[in-house]
This record gives sequence, C-alpha cells and structure tokens, in this order.
Amino acid sequence: MQAQSNLRNAYIALILVCIIWGTTYLANKLGVTHMPPLFFTSVRQIIAGILLLSYLFIIRKEKWPETSFIYLQILLGILLISGGNGLGIYGLQYIDSGISAILATFSPILMAFLLSITKTDHHISKWTWLGLSLGSLGIIIICLQKIGMHPGATSITGIVFTLLSVISWSAGSVYSKSRPHHHSPFVSAGFQMLFGGIPVFISSLILEKPLEFEIHFNHILIWAYTIVFGSLIAYSCFIYCLKHLPVTLVSIHNYINPILAIFLGVLILKETITIWIAVGAFITLTGVYIVTKQRG
Repeated sequence: MQAQSNLRNAYIALILVCIIWGTTYLANKLGVTHMPPLFFTSVRQIIAGILLLSYLFIIRKEKWPETSFIYLQILLGILLISGGNGLGIYGLQYIDSGISAILATFSPILMAFLLSITKTDHHISKWTWLGLSLGSLGIIIICLQKIGMHPGATSITGIVFTLLSVISWSAGSVYSKSRPHHHSPFVSAGFQMLFGGIPVFISSLILEKPLEFEIHFNHILIWAYTIVFGSLIAYSCFIYCLKHLPVTLVSIHNYINPILAIFLGVLILKETITIWIAVGAFITLTGVYIVTKQRG
C-alpha cells in the first residue's frame, strides 16, 4: 500500500515538475525584463536557500553537516547556481524564453559526453553518439537561425551566456554524481542555492547597482513565484521523482519544459518561432531522447 502511494505521489510530482519548470522560463523572462538580471536571480536563490535551510535545521532539526560537505556544496553552488542559473538568467535578457528552454535541453547530452570522459567504465554506444550528434546539430540550427533573425552582438551574447550556463550546469551535475554523501539532497540544495546566489549578488552590486533599483509589487509577485514554485516546490518534486521513478521516465521533463516554455512565450510575450527553429528544436529533442534512453 505504501509503495502504491509513493508511486502515485511520484507521478503527481513529475507532472508538477513538467508544468512548473516549463513556466519558470516565462517568469524568469519577465523578471529580467523588469529587474536587473543578476539582482533578480541572486535574491531568488539566496531567499530560497535560507528558507529551505531554516526549515531543515530549525523545524526538522537536521544535523549540521561536516566542513568537507559544506566546501563541496560551495563548489557545486558556484557551478550549478552561479554558473548554471546565473549565466543563463543573464543571457535570457538577450534571447526569447523559448529559445533559452530549447538550448537548456542540450544539458543531458553534454552530461553524457562528460561522463564518457571522466568515467572509464562509462561506454558511449553508437546510439548515444547519434543522439549527441543530433543534439549538437539541432542547437547549431537554432543558434544560426536566431542570429539570422537578429544579426548583431545581442543574439550572440544571449546564446553564448546560455550555452556557458548549460556547460556549467552539466559539469556541476556530473561532479555531484562523483561525490556521493549521506546527507539529505534537500540540505545540499539549500546550501547550493545560498552559496551559489552570493557570488551572483556580489556581481550585481558591482555591475548593476541594484540598491538604486525601485522595487514594485509586480516584482515581488515574480520573485514569489520563482522562489516558491521554481526553487522550492519543483526542485523538491524532482528529488522525490528520482527516488521513486526510473531516470528515463523522470527525464520526460526535458521534452515537456521547452514545449510549454515556447507556447507561453508565443502566447504571452509574442515571441517568434520560425520553421527552422521548430526543426532545430525537434532534432535536439530527438537527440536528448536517444541519449536519455541509452543512459536509463
């Protein structure tokens, strides 16, 4: 009975991950449109980290971790949050939310490639190589089309920062897998959001002068949505899914998130999706499917 309940809850959690993470691209785009990007995302991550850690250590009475674990979370926070999230949010101010979501699907493909380099027992099959090639081809098509639609430094800047964020997120994910520990993944997430948000906030103080920024009620609403739904609920659901469902099934969010992000971007933000962007997205998603199927 308990197993059936866990399985049912895991499917509900997976649905929430697919929906919420698909909508956060729109929320993030609204955030960087109305607020300094680095200030917007650093405040989100720091507050989410403080809330999660406060719950775990004050209410749940979790045991305080050893110093070596905290050092590890600082490094992972820099890779996953400062680089993976911060660079992506900074790049989002220059490109559409749908394009950002599509480029992010390259992460599972890159992780498979990094695992093949760092782990001698991780063999890449011919099908995985096909998936890697298709994913790369799709990304190239999207980038060339986006640059052609908006020639100049703006589109290139957005694409470069987004791809750098994907590289950082992938590297952090692979390194995290190589450093197992006995602590709760929620403790890890809290420390990573906190430690990863601090360098981004410092960068914001230097580059954006956020203290001169006037905060309005709509800014608070955007922050509230990304903190509560994007950082706390969706990530917790994702961890729960990984515990109770096969990895290949959980990876379905890699296909649904960009579709929802594109739809919302076109519907609400009036973003443009050309036939070549659609073709590139289809090729990339096909590559991601092949890679995740082989890895699962």
